[in-house]
Amino acid sequence: MKLFKAIIFVALIGALFVSCEKETSYEGGATSLSSGSLKSGGSGDCLPSNVNGIYKTGVTLNSSNYIDVTINVTTAGSYVVKSDTVNGMSFRGVGVFQATGNQVVRLTGAGRPTLAQLNLFTIKYEGSSCKIGINSVDQATPAAEFQLNGSPANCTGYTVNGNYVAGTTLTAANTLSFMVNVTVIGTYALSVPSVNGVLFTGSGYFATLGPQTVTLSGFGTPAQPGVVSTDVSTINASTKCSFIYTVIPSGGNLNAVFTMGGAGGSCANFSTAGTYTSGTAMNGSNTATVDAIVTGTGIYTVSSNTVNGVTFVASGSFTQTGTRAVTLTAIGTPAAAGTFTFSVTGGSTTCTFDLTFN
Repeated sequence: MKLFKAIIFVALIGALFVSCEKETSYEGGATSLSSGSLKSGGSGDCLPSNVNGIYKTGVTLNSSNYIDVTINVTTAGSYVVKSDTVNGMSFRGVGVFQATGNQVVRLTGAGRPTLAQLNLFTIKYEGSSCKIGINSVDQATPAAEFQLNGSPANCTGYTVNGNYVAGTTLTAANTLSFMVNVTVIGTYALSVPSVNGVLFTGSGYFATLGPQTVTLSGFGTPAQPGVVSTDVSTINASTKCSFIYTVIPSGGNLNAVFTMGGAGGSCANFSTAGTYTSGTAMNGSNTATVDAIVTGTGIYTVSSNTVNGVTFVASGSFTQTGTRAVTLTAIGTPAAAGTFTFSVTGGSTTCTFDLTFN
């Protein structure tokens, strides 16, 4: 009898230990549980969200098939976010929130679709839920026909999401959104080549014709701070356009406080380098230098409007106050010969300069 009681006691202690363990752990390791809620719109759709990948009947999902959702985190800690199973597919993400506030979570796909249809998934996290729709298509679905807005020159209407910091690996929050005009329904794939340690990719299915937005996800670690100028295009480069984004210096100060030299009129100490010829694309030798009057050190971005197909941009960090020369790099391809006026904006002030294209 004493031996039987001892066995029961040990079993109860073990059950209590497992119960306590479950309260403070998740599938990726022991930690406290997070709290918060999925962000959604008035109709219950997950907002903002991103769907990536092509979903073809009979084809098993892979690493390119994922969805990104946004969670308003009120308590940092471990999380499990998952969907229900629809048409043979499901999505799931686990990890740890290191901070509160809006956080983007990537859910990877599993399974394979059996039917070509619109699949409505319910995403759940900590008692909250939202909906997201994904089209699965027949294996024989052809590629879409579309044009990037601004192709073949500078992209228009694009959005850079997330912060880009030198030496800091990108997360699911680092995406680029581009506007396209679809003329034939079908699948698509867009990419940005690796530049400065970072690349972007995106694929999916255009179910409707006309203007719409496509989102690409960023991967990698920015190597150097500064303005990155690159292209987004299809695999066969049937449509492409140029765009820029800024990489912030690691450990940089807060935004600098400065005004443009000559604000309200002609840019102070303006000079140019390089040759400017209509029909010839700008490169690293095409620059314009202007003055900035710095009253507070920190990170800065200075850029011009787009004139005659050309834009001037610069970013970096002011480490000293006073009058500082800023060198802007030109991107784009001049459309015509002649003299054109550019407006340069930085620190909420603007100055202008004239530039002649041969």
